[in-house]
Amino acid sequence: MQTAVDNSLAVHFSSRAGTVSIFSQNDSYYSAAFTVFSIMMWKPGNDNRNEERLQFEAEAARQFALERYDVLDTPEEARFDHITMAIKQALKVPFAGISFMDGERLWFKSKSGLKTTEFPRDISFCGFSIAQQAPTIVQDTLKDERFKNNPAVVGSPFLRSYIGVPLITPDGHNIGTLCAADITARQFSDDKVDRMKQLAELVIHELELRQQSTRDRLTGALSRSGFAVEVRKAMSLYERQGIKSTIVLFDVDLYKMVSSSLERASGNALLRSIIQTLIQRLRQSDYIGRLGGTQFAVLLTCTIGEEARQAMETVQSEWEQANSEIFFDVAFCDISPAMEGWEDWIEQASTKLRAVKEAGRKDFRHEPARRLKTAGRVG
Repeated sequence: MQTAVDNSLAVHFSSRAGTVSIFSQNDSYYSAAFTVFSIMMWKPGNDNRNEERLQFEAEAARQFALERYDVLDTPEEARFDHITMAIKQALKVPFAGISFMDGERLWFKSKSGLKTTEFPRDISFCGFSIAQQAPTIVQDTLKDERFKNNPAVVGSPFLRSYIGVPLITPDGHNIGTLCAADITARQFSDDKVDRMKQLAELVIHELELRQQSTRDRLTGALSRSGFAVEVRKAMSLYERQGIKSTIVLFDVDLYKMVSSSLERASGNALLRSIIQTLIQRLRQSDYIGRLGGTQFAVLLTCTIGEEARQAMETVQSEWEQANSEIFFDVAFCDISPAMEGWEDWIEQASTKLRAVKEAGRKDFRHEPARRLKTAGRVG
């Protein structure tokens, strides 16, 4: 296995040509598996290696932009299905869909008229669409050298015409297509193409809104579902690469007391201040989620043991300076092979947290969990 590393990105290459796993020190990991070039490009003496490396980096960035939205392999959603049906009706075609290019496969978030949910990248029409900024329009597949021998043309569903508009993120990455196809050769008028472009922008808008909904409005932390997505990624990273992470679970014990003695707005402001302090101190590769009420969890990626505890100690010192009326119960839980899912990880952390509360004051240097304090006060 080869590894290329810079200040922010580590890239791991398997001996199987064309397969690449990537994770960043500053952002969540992602995978880009594709066959457009071989790992041989990294060997000295290959005259094309610089150009191919640029292709690799562009594909890796595109894949990361896609995975940012956490949309892959998720159930159908009305917001996207409505767009698909609008395209189908406006163009009067039997097939329409919203697809995303994920490594070696094309996956449909929404589709109408199609039975399969994914295609291999090397035979997909949409693979051509994401390679350019403009729509891909094919009036007759049998007269187009790129598609005339495609399995979907010479066999079921016998596609004869196609239009695909790239889905371009705000930072310029083509992550997929809004597409339509027919079983007869045809032209697509300018007004139909413009309509497709408008709806493609709407798809990106809906993705942005969907991403924002994973945040807790009060504190800015991830919602429970948003946090679950990042925990699953960390578990996948552990399964594939053996890289361990830690969940830090904590309760703000005195929040209810503060809320009852002060105006509720003041209690909310206090909680928001506490969590915002933590968010500002975390690395970009770490995540904080609000699990419910005053219970929060921090995912420290690629970090376990004493390093995780030291990270929380740094935050604690800032909490001490900010407020002297709050202290916390905190538990640390490293990932382990026995965990079956993200909820199992949270449950094990909760068990540790309950033990902390029952035991009272403990020295964290001798325990797997500890109770943090602020401003010299012990919880």
